[in-house]
Amino acid sequence: MDIQINQQLLAEVLQIGGQYIIPIASLLRALYSGARGRLPEGIGQIITAATVAGVSAGVSGTQPDFSEIIRDVFSNTVFTAGLLTFIVLYLLRVTNMGRILDIVIGGLIGAAIWVFTVYVLQQPWPIWFLLLIIPACAVGMLLLRFALRQIKRVVRVATFLLVVGLGLAIGAGGFMLFQTITRSLAL
Repeated sequence: MDIQINQQLLAEVLQIGGQYIIPIASLLRALYSGARGRLPEGIGQIITAATVAGVSAGVSGTQPDFSEIIRDVFSNTVFTAGLLTFIVLYLLRVTNMGRILDIVIGGLIGAAIWVFTVYVLQQPWPIWFLLLIIPACAVGMLLLRFALRQIKRVVRVATFLLVVGLGLAIGAGGFMLFQTITRSLAL
């Protein structure tokens, strides 16, 4: 039985799980930890998720280029850790400043994500994507502020997202490894 799935598709599934879903889950869990007075535990979760995001950024499904992988891993890890830590500290420490400030901060985060992805990670995101990501991040920041009031429910969502993200990342990574091993054994 020879099952072959496109390596690019597997890399993208791994990146969805590792770069997006797991960091979102860790952000929610860090907010939960911070709201319960255990902020260092939340920062530890963020660092772990940022490392997973960095490593999954290095997987492209093409022939590996060591210098590009190192750049992607370190830059994405540092950016993700910094961004998630900023969001957690902002939401936990800056209270009662109004929704307008949350919207502005969310929009700036969206613009920073686009700039980082285009200029540091060198992904070809079009300029019009800014029109989507800035309002999405602004709404996301408002939703995170609301989520702090519903923190027990949020941790259930975070756990679900963590399981889905890990499932996608481990499943796609495992299948990529399986295909690589079977291909090398067939040669």
